[in-house]
Parts: sequence; C-alpha cells; structure tokens
Amino acid sequence: MLDQEAIERLSNTLVSRAGGYLRNPVRQDSVTCLVCTTPVAGYRHCFACNNHRTHEGLADASAFLTYAIAGQQSAYVMRGYKARPPVDEHRSIVALLLAMGLSRHAACPDALGGISVTHWASVPSLPSRPGEHPLHKIIGTMAPGAEVGLSAAEYTSLPRVVSPDHFRLDTPLPRDSHVLLIDDTWTGGGHAQSAVLALRRAGAGRVSLLVVARWINKDFQDNARFLRGLSDHDYDPKICPWTGGSCP
Repeated sequence: MLDQEAIERLSNTLVSRAGGYLRNPVRQDSVTCLVCTTPVAGYRHCFACNNHRTHEGLADASAFLTYAIAGQQSAYVMRGYKARPPVDEHRSIVALLLAMGLSRHAACPDALGGISVTHWASVPSLPSRPGEHPLHKIIGTMAPGAEVGLSAAEYTSLPRVVSPDHFRLDTPLPRDSHVLLIDDTWTGGGHAQSAVLALRRAGAGRVSLLVVARWINKDFQDNARFLRGLSDHDYDPKICPWTGGSCP
C-alpha cells in the first residue's frame, strides 16, 4: 500500500502527464447511467445496462477511473498499453490510473459494501489467449486481498452476451467473500458482468467492479455535447470513482 506522500506524488505525475485529456466519469441521475456512467437521455440506465438487469447477481457496485473517447488520446492510451509491443507512455498512464484507484480510493468499496475486500480478480480476454494479460501484469502487486484465478472460455459464439459460462473459477469462494473485480475497458459491459456472474457461481458474496475506462463514441446521440461540458475540467484523482464526488 502506498503512503500518503507517494500517493500525492503519483497523483501530481498523472495530472501533469495526462490531466489535460483524461476526464473523470460523471455520476448524475438521469444524466449518466447509474451503472456505467455513459450519457443517457433522462433515464436511469443505458440500453445495455438495462438489458443486463434481466440477470440476477450483477456487480453490487461499479467504478470507472476515466472515459476513453473514441478517436482521442484517452482511447489511444487504452489500446496502446496492450499493443504488441506496448506503448510505454500509455502503459505508464494506465498504471498510474490504477495506482490511484487502488490506493487513494482503497477503502471506498469496503465502505459501500460494509465489508472489506477479501479477494481480487482481473477480467481475462475472451476467448482465452495465451500469455499474461497486460492488465494483470500491472495490478498484480497493487490489488488487495488474495487473487482469484479467473479463466476464459476457449470459444464462444456470442462473447458480448452476459453469461457466467464465459468464465470459470476452479476454486470455490467463501460466502462472506468480497471480490474486487478489475477490468480495463467497458464498451457494452458484457465481459465484466459475465465475469461477475462466474464469481457468484463460485460463491462470492459481494462483487465490486473497478474499470479503468468507460469507452464512449463522441458521435453517438448527444455524447459530443456531454463531452464538451467536461473539456474545461482537468482530471482529478481525488474524485471518487465509486461515487463521482466525495469518498463514501
């Protein structure tokens, strides 16, 4: 765990290097989706998240560290950090975002759930791919609790559909476990919520979902106007990704 001096130093580094193009996700009822923070037109949930609600056992809480805006630097970062070879600057920005999310806001999922995080897992690529996922390489020394080994199905015809069959755990979890599930990019949310359901099937009592970036297409509906309203605000690591304001 980073001490306060290190947290402040890394926060300043993140803002100086990427604060001008990263944007804090907005949590505002009827303005953004209560689950994934994408803009909505007077609704509580976006179309995709509303469809997901037909499944029982979705994430108890969700947090997003930034928006990844298609065609802009924030989106290039989320692709470049896991390119082959990775773009070093992009990998550094993703690592700094996660360091802030997992240290400055370490107690937030505990406070929201009334129970401390006991385990963590990262969402692997779907279908399964050889080698370690770039996200896992970054968070291996940062995440709290004991790791839960999630593995992905080798084949699926509908990878974006929410299904617990897309992922599996070989070891059952205690019923009082609280798993912090970490993903890099949310587009439709099917991968992350499928992983949540796989954790539930293994016995997880509570699942909190932390996502680095919520992908947004600025040309979709009224997204361009929404994003213009954020353009004057540099990224602030102190804003809680779980609440969109003060920490709980």
